Amino acid sequence: MIHRIFLPLFLSCLVFSNLLSQSDEDLRSRFKYNIFSTSEKIKVDGHLDESTWLNAEIGTDFWQKIPYFEEGADPKTEIMLSYNDDFLFVAARCYQDAEITISTMRRDVYWPNDGRAIVLDPLNTKTNSTMFGTSAVGVQWDATLTPNSDISSDWSNKWYVETQKTGYGWTAEFAIPFKVLRYDQSSIEWGMNFVRNLQFCNEYHNWTAVPEGFWPPNAAFAGSLVWDKIPSKKGGNYNLIPYVSGGIRKAKDEELAIDRQTGMDAKWAMTSSLNLDLTVNPDFSQIEVDELVTNLTRFNIFLPEKRTFFLENADVFANFGTDEFRPFFSRRIGLNENLEAVPIIYGARLTGNLSSETRIGVMNVQSPGDKTNFGLNQSAISLKRQFGRSFIQGLFLNRYSFERNDDLLHSESRNLSLESFYQTEDGQWQAWLSGHGSFKPGFKTKNLVSNTGFRFRNSNWTFITDLTDFQENYFAEMGFAARINNYDAVRDTTIRVPYKSIKGYAEYQFRPRKGMFQNHRFGWDNAMFTLSDWGFNEFNSMAFYNMTLKNTMEMNISTSYSDLDLLFPFSFTDETPLPSGRYDFLSGQIRFSSDRRKDLSFDGLFRFGEFYNGTLNRYSVTANYRVQPWGNLSFTYQRNDLNFPDEYGSSQIIALLSKLEIGFTKNVLWTSLFQYVDQSDFLGINSRLQWRFSPMSDLFIVYIDNYSYETVMSMTRELQSENRALVVKLNYWY
Repeated sequence: MIHRIFLPLFLSCLVFSNLLSQSDEDLRSRFKYNIFSTSEKIKVDGHLDESTWLNAEIGTDFWQKIPYFEEGADPKTEIMLSYNDDFLFVAARCYQDAEITISTMRRDVYWPNDGRAIVLDPLNTKTNSTMFGTSAVGVQWDATLTPNSDISSDWSNKWYVETQKTGYGWTAEFAIPFKVLRYDQSSIEWGMNFVRNLQFCNEYHNWTAVPEGFWPPNAAFAGSLVWDKIPSKKGGNYNLIPYVSGGIRKAKDEELAIDRQTGMDAKWAMTSSLNLDLTVNPDFSQIEVDELVTNLTRFNIFLPEKRTFFLENADVFANFGTDEFRPFFSRRIGLNENLEAVPIIYGARLTGNLSSETRIGVMNVQSPGDKTNFGLNQSAISLKRQFGRSFIQGLFLNRYSFERNDDLLHSESRNLSLESFYQTEDGQWQAWLSGHGSFKPGFKTKNLVSNTGFRFRNSNWTFITDLTDFQENYFAEMGFAARINNYDAVRDTTIRVPYKSIKGYAEYQFRPRKGMFQNHRFGWDNAMFTLSDWGFNEFNSMAFYNMTLKNTMEMNISTSYSDLDLLFPFSFTDETPLPSGRYDFLSGQIRFSSDRRKDLSFDGLFRFGEFYNGTLNRYSVTANYRVQPWGNLSFTYQRNDLNFPDEYGSSQIIALLSKLEIGFTKNVLWTSLFQYVDQSDFLGINSRLQWRFSPMSDLFIVYIDNYSYETVMSMTRELQSENRALVVKLNYWY
């Protein structure tokens, strides 16, 4: 059975690797910047008064990218680069008469601010890039871009930037250590681009001519950074990040407890393109809490990873599978068999490039065993081979449990994935084919998942089609699979149901040259799900129209139709579950966003119409008030009115969410989150003060207070404290 899917898949990978179109070098030859070394000491202060900047080559004549593609972007931007033995220096003059707009002082929040960023592709992959950016007030942003995971701001490193406001606009000055860059020491040219955000006119500018329909930092459309000599190899990039934390906590029905914990992270640049990360006894108390959502689907929802250790180079392991299932999902690490959080003893990750075409990832994480939990060891190995803009990649996962770290248990499982991805050099055509196998004792057949599809995209049109076959004995115990598990509300159990899916998406977009509109988008999104024998299960179809104004206001109108065969009884209220059987229903939705550049902005959503054999009306509004540049206060109210025939009940589900963010300086930030969701009877407060007293070194003070509603004496519901804690954590980057 295995060879029937993996052998054809392997052959297709070889075919894909030979289908590459001719490399498009137009932008690399048209946009070249010659960089020269400097012996002058550069003081990174935002004042461009060094002679280095007077003598450096100037890059200008940017292109307007958004709202439409056009040469001669206005206002003007000038960029200059130089370097010494240790740093790549970047300077910019950003001209503008309008007032600077800053939406937040949070690190790694870049796009809503006036800002500028450099995009670097030192390995000339044309697919992967690293970005370093700043807002106009000097708040840092560093991120990575990968082919099928878009931009990730989770990667962070130690570098320096300062800005200054001037009479003509503002300036920025960067110092990026070569130690944090991964580059090919045999190449005298790197891929490079620049992006500038201008909030007052809602425009984005690029140094190169990135075509319409493609995101500004796309590495495929970078120009060339030409060195007068190749930067020398940098060794000795060893970073130790010890931490100490302590606090008090009080859980329901337990005595007050005092917690103390120490641990350490370490980073070692083994080569200029290969990095080793280690963590011992990690602590994630400072990580932002998840925002709870109201779930009115029949399946589990996908919450993003926020733990720092798992974020850097996460695409090496996470970019397998589809939106509906991932063979690897790092949030499953650190959970026991009942999906409850357990501590981690250690973690080790080796990620990076063996060459400009070959990328590797190796990870091992160990959780301890105790009287109630089995020790878990989880490993992942990933290998990716690039062919121009196309690639093949493989993933092997191994998970096994120990009882008291001694006896191997029955729950051992392994997963194997192989994927091929073809993309033309201009990025317009994409095609993919993947196979995934699950190997678990007692389940030797029907243990595969296959997926194939293609995508076409240009400045006006987008077409996507995707086919998936998910067999019943494929287990993603280190991953996420939403649809395979179906809940039976009568028997209070979950049943695995294999399925096939056929999806299609079409969108047309145009951008008026004149007038108040930035773009109009019309689209149609369809998904058909069948049982493994092709018997009907579910069909969903949505048609939509979206318009965006040049002042950032946006409106979306959509209508959705669903026809499904409910396999098992399911309940959205506390009354009798809806019976299994055939349902079809029609609904509409309107979503509106006001001008986000204003001090006071709004988002609203109204969903109305049928829902199974009843109705669902959803009302949601978010208000955000900003005191530029240091403060944000937002409040969200959501109400869901569910009405079914009498025996199935009615329900009103309310969710409240409030966020407060105050940036005292760009290095001192206080954030607080209040949330209430009556679907889960939860009320919680999470408040965090962060002081970045040195680059990448922080002091955190975190307060947590969670409550739940409980029925008292079978009559009344009372709000009772579940747990509260006050935690102080200090980490330092050596």
